[in-house]
Amino acid sequence: MKILKTLLIVCICTNLFGSSLEETLKNPKIKHYNFPAKPDEPGNPYYYVPDSKGKYLGTSAGILGIGLIVGITGLYLMPESVTNWDRERFGLRSWVQDVSIAPAVDNDNFWLNGVAHPYFGAVYYLQPRKAGYSWPESVLFSFMTSAFFWEYGIEAFVEIPSWQDLIYTPAMGSIFGEIFYQLTRYIQSNNGELFGSRILGYTLIALMDPIGFIISDLGLGEFVGVKNKNKIVGGISPLGISFAYRF
Repeated sequence: MKILKTLLIVCICTNLFGSSLEETLKNPKIKHYNFPAKPDEPGNPYYYVPDSKGKYLGTSAGILGIGLIVGITGLYLMPESVTNWDRERFGLRSWVQDVSIAPAVDNDNFWLNGVAHPYFGAVYYLQPRKAGYSWPESVLFSFMTSAFFWEYGIEAFVEIPSWQDLIYTPAMGSIFGEIFYQLTRYIQSNNGELFGSRILGYTLIALMDPIGFIISDLGLGEFVGVKNKNKIVGGISPLGISFAYRF
């Protein structure tokens, strides 16, 4: 039975991106990649560069805010044994009390403190980083979002702000965030492909930065007026159809 399951997984993977991966292995091409990533790759539409840093960050911050509010609602509805929250304390009075005595050491498990918080810190970090801001500015954004919007903001309604979260989320999150950023740029430099597969490349990008994926790859950016500078724009000229890149 285990052998059949293994064969089934292999067949599915082969059908999804096996042929392109096979071509990559047969014809290995070492593509030049700059580390750290270049701020732009003119002429490569897969290399997403927003035409406005402010608009991009404003859009991603809006999605982030909505996501955090939805997230806190979901966490509030989860069993207290999972979140360690006392739902009977929820309210403005609890927020004032929690903020006045914070920060404290929490008793959350490793998956919350060591995995979930750094991951969300990375997501915070990636928003200004992908918009075009520097890594120090992105670290500051991650810290501000984690500390004031989450720990001393939404979460303080049900829990005392935590020392671990104030440190792990922006510190570890910024490290992972920069790794995610460089890997995203590497995939974009290879026309959205990873190991010869565009499906694999875009799946990994979506997992690393779901907010950025919604904006740049699912079309929300275009909808709100944030355009990719490297996207080809078609037009009609006296000599026929012409193409140009946005710069």
